[in-house]
Amino acid sequence: MQTVKRAVTLKDVAQLAGVSTGIASMALSDDPRVAAATKANVLRAAEKLDYIPNMVGRALRSKRLGSIAVIIPQTSQHVFSHPYFIEVLKGVTDVANAHNLTLILSTSSANQEEEAYMKILRSRRADGVIVASASIADPNIARLASSGYPVVFLGRDRHDERVISVTVDDIGGAVQAVTHLIEKHKLHSIAHLTGPLGHRSAADKLEGYRLALGRHGLPFDERLVVEGDYSQESGIRACRELLDRGQPVEAIFAANDEMTIGALQVLEERGLQVPRDLALIGYDDISLSAAVRPSLTTVHQPMEEVGRRAAQCLIELLDEKTTEPRQVELPTELVIRKSCGC
Repeated sequence: MQTVKRAVTLKDVAQLAGVSTGIASMALSDDPRVAAATKANVLRAAEKLDYIPNMVGRALRSKRLGSIAVIIPQTSQHVFSHPYFIEVLKGVTDVANAHNLTLILSTSSANQEEEAYMKILRSRRADGVIVASASIADPNIARLASSGYPVVFLGRDRHDERVISVTVDDIGGAVQAVTHLIEKHKLHSIAHLTGPLGHRSAADKLEGYRLALGRHGLPFDERLVVEGDYSQESGIRACRELLDRGQPVEAIFAANDEMTIGALQVLEERGLQVPRDLALIGYDDISLSAAVRPSLTTVHQPMEEVGRRAAQCLIELLDEKTTEPRQVELPTELVIRKSCGC
C-alpha cells in the first residue's frame, strides 16, 4: 500500500532552521525585526523541505497587498526577446496601472520552470497571479490554485474550475491561413513549421492545419511538418530541415512570425523567391511582419487584448465579482499582404 506523504508544516521548517515557529513565520514574511542571517537560514530550510505556506488564501483575503504577478516559466532572455510577451505584458500593465496595482514579473532560470512559481508562492507578495506560456503538462498551475491564489491562465483547456483562462482561437486561425492557400492560390503541398508541441498554442495550430487539409480532401503528410520553438533561429533550422527532406513544397505556414522570418531567410539563401517560387504565411502579426520584404501575410492575434482581458478577469476575482464565462476566447483574423502571392 502506497503511503501518502505528509505535508510540510511551518513547524518542520522552524525545527530544521533551529528557531521558533514565530521567528520562522516572521522570517518567511521578510519581517525587518529578524536578522538577515536568520532569514537566510529559514529560507534555506524552507527550500530544502519544499515548504509552501498553507495559509496564503486567508492572508490574501485579510489584507490586500496591492500587487498582481505574471508568471512566465521561461528565461527572462526568452521573455524579453519575444514580441508576444511584450504585447501581453503591455495589456496587463495598462489594466494594473488603471487600478493602481504593482505588477510583479516572475521568470525562470534555464530548465528550471518551477522556479518562477516558487518565487511567488514563497514570497506571498501578490494578491493574484496570471500564468502565461505554461506547457500542457505543467502541474504547477493546480498547485498555485490550491495554495489560495486567484489564478488566470493564458491558454486553453486547463480543466480546473479554480482557474479562469483567456486564450485566442488558434485552431480557427490556422484553418484560415491554410484555407487561404488552398482556395485562393490553389496550392496543395503545404508545409507547417510548428511551435513547441508541448504547448497548447502550437498543438492547436497543428490541429487547425490538419483540419483545413482534411476539409479540402488533402492528405496529412508528416514529412511536411517540422517542430520549432517559436524563435527565429528555430525557423531557420526547421526550414532547412524541411527543404533537405526533398519533399515538394508549394507553401509554408509557420506557427509565428519570427519563425516565418527565419524561413524567409533560408528560402533566400536557397535561391527561392517568395511568393513566386513558394508562398509563405506566418502567425501573430508582429510589427516587423509588415516591414520585411515581401511583407508577410499572417494571422493577427490580439496579444495586447489577451493581457488586458486576463488582468481584468483577475481583478474581478480579487473583488469577488462573478467572472463568466470561465474560458474567454478571442478571435483571430487573417491579414493579407504579399508573401502568400496576393
